[in-house]
Formats: sequence, structure tokens, C-alpha cells
Amino acid sequence: MTTPDAPGPLNAAGVAGPDDAGGPASPGVADPVPAGADHLPAGTDAFPIAWESPADPDLSWERDDMHMPFALAPLAEDYVRTLGHGFNLCYELYGGFPQRLHTRVWNGYTYIAFMANLPEAERAANRERWLAAMRERIAATERFWADEVLPELRELEAGIRSIDVESLDPTALAGAWDAAWASVSRMWDLHFLIIIGPYMVLEDLADLYEAAIPDAASGDAMRLAQGAKHDLLEVELGLERLAAAFEAAPAVAAILRERPRGSVRPEDLAAAPGGAAVVAELGAFLDRHGHLGQSFDDLMEASWTDEPRQLLGELALRLSAPPEPAMVRQARLAAEADRLAAAARERLAGEPDRLAEFERLLGHARTIGHLTEGHNYWIDRMAQGRIRTLSLRVGGRLVASGVIAEPHDVLFLHRDEVRTGIEAPTDMRALVTLRRAEHERWRATTPPRFVGATPGPPNTDRFDGERFTSTEADVILGTGASAGIVTGPARVVLGPADFGRIQPGDIIVCPSSNPSWVPVFTIAGGLVTNTGGVLSHAAVVAREFALPAVVGTTDATTRIRDGRRVEIDGTSGRVRLL
Repeated sequence: MTTPDAPGPLNAAGVAGPDDAGGPASPGVADPVPAGADHLPAGTDAFPIAWESPADPDLSWERDDMHMPFALAPLAEDYVRTLGHGFNLCYELYGGFPQRLHTRVWNGYTYIAFMANLPEAERAANRERWLAAMRERIAATERFWADEVLPELRELEAGIRSIDVESLDPTALAGAWDAAWASVSRMWDLHFLIIIGPYMVLEDLADLYEAAIPDAASGDAMRLAQGAKHDLLEVELGLERLAAAFEAAPAVAAILRERPRGSVRPEDLAAAPGGAAVVAELGAFLDRHGHLGQSFDDLMEASWTDEPRQLLGELALRLSAPPEPAMVRQARLAAEADRLAAAARERLAGEPDRLAEFERLLGHARTIGHLTEGHNYWIDRMAQGRIRTLSLRVGGRLVASGVIAEPHDVLFLHRDEVRTGIEAPTDMRALVTLRRAEHERWRATTPPRFVGATPGPPNTDRFDGERFTSTEADVILGTGASAGIVTGPARVVLGPADFGRIQPGDIIVCPSSNPSWVPVFTIAGGLVTNTGGVLSHAAVVAREFALPAVVGTTDATTRIRDGRRVEIDGTSGRVRLL
């Protein structure tokens, strides 16, 4: 995302957040956005915009296609407006950086803009103060995470999960609904507070490493911290235990192998010989990791808890093509990281001060660097998974009172409308039908990348990455994010619904990815994404799973035909169409 005056590490925070309240205007009927439209000055009939503030038309608004690449339904729009308050909270708590982040959702698509709030002459000095404040957070992060953030996250999550939707009276349930959304907002405050140190130390380490080794590949500096023990490793170890439980019950494993992938439910397994033990193991895994499963920050996407058939489908693939054991891979990655560090020490041997700084940064990177994805596991995926599960349970209650026709219809109501439906039930089925049709219409539209004022030169960082233009017809350029050269069939994956088509060795081509993709990353041959840089979620996860990856190609999902053979070079960032 283009962020004038913003330091790279804070950009790496992820999704942008709101600065004001209120729901977006309903989209009007419009013609499709003109083919190739990249910037619409002030909205058009093709993409109508209702500006929410007098200053809005003068800002350059960029679409967040990394975290929300597709049109959102109304409740997901409200979620996006809730989750980013912490971005500006960081500015207020740690130095008052001279800008504020603003978020809007138009026609289901999320746009962000930055507005300077200091005179230009004061910004450089303020920026230096801000960077100094961020660096101070590095040493404090480990304790802050363990002693404050993680305990509070667990308490907030437990509060949401404990809501007795079916038994509370309407007034109490409406209050619990509001409290759950307040908990989600607090989780996202913690998100932006905890990520400062991890991203800052990795940025500083990369700057030093790349200065010492000018010929280093773009992702090499990030590999210095790979191979640590982290939450995603725990997810994979849990998947290994699940796979072993299935293998120990052949009749259960046969059901998973023989039926269409993604069609098996836990109850289908329970009656088979050994099924009770396997289902119990599955339940334990879901209780710990079931909040994963969604590809993007979109409440339409189910977690594994809400849709265990998705997880079982991915597990079936693991049974048919067992990947390298997690601990073997982790040890190999850690050894590679040590070799890179040793080479850097040789280069810095004659510069004791820089060598000491390298050791300091490396130590912190290996201690807290894992939180660049750990926070996604604990906050992004958990907050989304828990509020969605709660929403569907509330949706069931609204069905019983005649407000909507089926639980998933709740996703097509705004948060305040759900509250009204709880306290004063009224028939909203016609409204849901209208909004479903609008949502499908906008999902079929390709929105402009920018709206409002003409965007200035991009200020790229290691999270968002640079965009490249290829002069070769059969070559797509991006950023090499995870080393390795691999050839295989491209599998265009736009979300979990497409996971069932992935076969061992496929090159996954997708908008972006996150920790929910762990099961398919272990069997894929490579990864190509539209968005991101070497510090993006996709890049970090790919490196931890030794998956060659090229990120930030802009349009790989539309330029690469599903099934076409491609060669990707995760060092140079080249994708060649064969």
C-alpha cells in the first residue's frame, strides 16, 4: 500500500483501520468498471462513491487487495471498520507520527488513505522520533507479549466463546453482542501494538545485512531468523498427530481417502472402527487451532471450527502425499540460517561495532521475529474466527424469531441491524435478498486500484513490496521471497473453496496467503502471489515451510491460466510461463 511519510515497519502492521463510525452507503446499480481502469478521480457511474468526509476527495485512496481482495458483505464491512483502531493508537502512544490512517469501504471494497497532520517542515524530525520510539519497543516485545498481550488475548477470546446465545434474554444477548465486538476491537489494538518490535528489528537487520552483503538475494536477510519454534510449527505438529491418528484407524483413513475431498464430516467418521478416538483427536486440534481456515479478512470465509470438512479435505491430501516431517524441516532451516549468519560475520569481521550491532539485531530477530506471523495466528485469525462463529450462532437465533431465513444471512446485515433484530425482531429477509444480489454483482466487478486524488510515487517497503514490469511476454516479475527454483502446473487459488483442487507439487497462484494455508503449503511445489514483499504474510509463511515463492506480481491470478506449467525462481523473483 502506498503510504506517504510512513515508515516501512508500521506499514507491515497489516490491515488499515477506521477513524470514524458509521456504515457505508449501499452501492447503487452501475456498469462494470472499465477494463484496465487503475484510477478513478472521484468515482464514476461504474464505481459510485459516497464521500464520507469533505476531505475524502482530496486524498488518494488505495484498495487493500492483500487482506480483502474481494467484495465484502455488510457485516464483514463493519468488521474491517472495527479492526484497525490500533493503527492510529500506535501513533498516539509511541511518538505521534505526523499522519492518520483512514479507511472506507465502497461497493464492498476496502480503501485506505493517509492524511498528514503536521506541517511538512516538521515531518522529518517527527519521523526520526517515531523510528526511535519503535526501536525502543524491540527489547520490550518479548516480555510485553508473554506477560501482557497473550494473557489478555486468551481472556478476550474466552469471553466471546462463553456467550450463551441460545439462553440469554434479548436485552442480555444484545449487550453481549456489543461486548464481543468491543473485545474484537481490543484484540486489534493489541495487534498493532505488538507488531512494532518484530517488524522493526527485521527491517533493521535486513538493512545491515544487505549493506554488508550487497549481492544478497532479496529474501536472504529474512532467512537469518528462520527455523525458530513458533505457532505455525505447532499447527503442523498438530496436523502430524492427526494424520497419525487416522493412519492408526485404517477404516477411518479409508473414508477420508475414498470420498470426494472436502465432503467428509466428523460425524461420518465417528461410527467407523476406531472413529471415536480419531474424532476426539480432531476435536482437540480444533479446540486449539480451529480459528484458522480463512484466507482473507472476510467474515464470509469459514474457520476450521465452523467448517471442519475443509480441514479434513486438506488432511486427506496429507495422507496421500506425506510431507517432510516438521521437525526435520525446522532443523534444516535453522542450519541454513546459521550458515547465512556465519557468512555475515565473516564480512563484518573487520568492523567490530557493526558486528556487535548485527549480533544484537540477530538475537532479537530470532527471539521475537516469529511474531510477524504469530500475531496473525493469535489475533487476525482468532478475532475473525470467533466473531464469525458467534455471528452464525446469533444468526440461528434470528432465524428462530423470523428475522432472516438461514443463519448465514446474518452476514448480510450490519452490526447494528443484528442488534436491532435481537431486541426487536422484524422481518429482514427481503433486505438480505437485495444485499446478496448486490454482493454478487460487486464481486464480479474489477474495482479500480485507486480512487480520489491522483496517487503519488509509491513508497514501498518490505511488507508491501515493489511492483515490476516485465518486457518479456512469457515472464512475470515479482519479488523473490523464498529461495528455490521449481517447475509445475499452476493452480489458481482464490480461497479455501479452491484448496480441494491442489495436488502435490502444484504451484499455488493466489492473491495473498496467511497461516491458514499451512496444510497446503506442506504439499505444494511453490507459491506465486499478487501482493506483498519479503516481509508479507505469504513470504514469511513460505520461508518457514521451505516453499519457493515469488510475491508481489500484481496480477498473476489473471495472467496465469489454471493448469499451465510455470517455472518460478524464488531468488530472482521471475515467473516463466512454459
